[in-house]
Amino acid sequence: MENDKTLTPEGGTAQTLWGHPRQLWMLLLVTVGFNFSFYGFRAYLAPYIAEQFYHGLSAAAAQRHADLLASGFLALMYATPIAGGYVADKILGEVRALAMSLWLLIVAMVLMTLPSLFGFEVGMALLALSVGLSIPLTVLIGRNYADTDPRREGGYTLYYLAINFGAFIAPFVCADLIGHRYGYRWGFIAAAAGELVAALVFQLRLHKLRAVVPSSEKLERPIATLWVLIGIAVLAVPTALLLSRPQILGWMMYALMAALMLYFVVGCVRRGERVQTQRYIALLVLFVALVVFWTFSYQSVTSLNFFARDYVKAPFNYTLFQAANPLYILIFAPLMALLWPWLGKRGWDPSTPRKFGIGLLLVALSYGIMVAGIRYGTAADGKIGWGVLAACYLAATIGELALSPIGYGLVGLLAAPEEASFAMGGWFFGVALAYQIAGWIATLTTGSASAAHPGIADYEHVYLRMFVFGIAASLVYLLGAPQIRKLMHGVH
Repeated sequence: MENDKTLTPEGGTAQTLWGHPRQLWMLLLVTVGFNFSFYGFRAYLAPYIAEQFYHGLSAAAAQRHADLLASGFLALMYATPIAGGYVADKILGEVRALAMSLWLLIVAMVLMTLPSLFGFEVGMALLALSVGLSIPLTVLIGRNYADTDPRREGGYTLYYLAINFGAFIAPFVCADLIGHRYGYRWGFIAAAAGELVAALVFQLRLHKLRAVVPSSEKLERPIATLWVLIGIAVLAVPTALLLSRPQILGWMMYALMAALMLYFVVGCVRRGERVQTQRYIALLVLFVALVVFWTFSYQSVTSLNFFARDYVKAPFNYTLFQAANPLYILIFAPLMALLWPWLGKRGWDPSTPRKFGIGLLLVALSYGIMVAGIRYGTAADGKIGWGVLAACYLAATIGELALSPIGYGLVGLLAAPEEASFAMGGWFFGVALAYQIAGWIATLTTGSASAAHPGIADYEHVYLRMFVFGIAASLVYLLGAPQIRKLMHGVH
């Protein structure tokens, strides 16, 4: 075990462990617990909502309501970091904001065990608001390194692996071991237990992070904590009411997206800088690809999860399919990380627009696999083999590895330096928008509004349209890559 000293970002010295700052390993453990809790209940969220709160409706109607509520909640989770990042930067400070988030998330998951729909929605609202304050976790990983430290990229690679390790083990514990055997309501308690471990670890070691976080007297005021807690408490019930009205939530998301786009357009006009304007156009074009990709991919939370429950023959509980994506990432991410440099040495490394096209092509093919499996592999009992869904997730995950990791670095390269953080918030908001659209698409798999139960043919019909649209979208980026690269002005 290596245990020596290294320079801190401020020029002091810090203990290292296995070649990285000691506090990195603490933050990685917090990351595992944080993602364990989220992916633990996400594995069964939509089916749980349908069975627990809409059991009096037909199966199709219950599924539609559950798809909209679950996707709206998840969209809100990815939207709140825009405000949460501001609170962390300007009011609480990064360390205090993350600590508050971890403890509030435990309370939120306990509230989600309540038997009433409104109580459950209040829990979801508190969770969505609290997640916004957790955005400093990503920032604190980098705080342990100087900007020129060559280990910085390795630290973020370990962070990415920690996310997916937590996501991989969560369905086995929260959904299968606890939820499937003792009731899915208890799965939220198991998820909260994982969050409790993360909160305790962080609370016991947060004083060690003070040396690497910028200090400010304004951010040390204890009254700020009270005001933020009051603000979250005041917003919890209105947010819960908003979640109960997914159509209104959807229109608000679209309006906010339009406002963000207008902000950047006005900024470009005021600057009058041709190169920066064209870079923003390129970023917008790639942003559309991002939204399309995640809209397809996030069917795993809604329609594909219901499909796994009702139409897949497997020797294990359907929720374990939610472990497929993080498992594939743990296996293939290191290989993909080696693939791009290997191709680059031979002059074959695809440009960023082409990688986005490859990602769209693979996620489209994942639905082609589903269509073929339904059309040619449905058995006499009306179900398909579990290998079809496993192959679907594999194709989508390889597409994710081609597209997702490069997207975050791309924002910093294409956005104006003074707007890089805000642009990153907009990029994250694209994921929120994708969740919202994914929920609407998922409702189409339930058949007509009068259908008593979704049929397997309904899934085939929707997935076929997704396959065709996805292939067309991928061709736009694969063939249009040279034109998009011109707009990027030297960014590969």
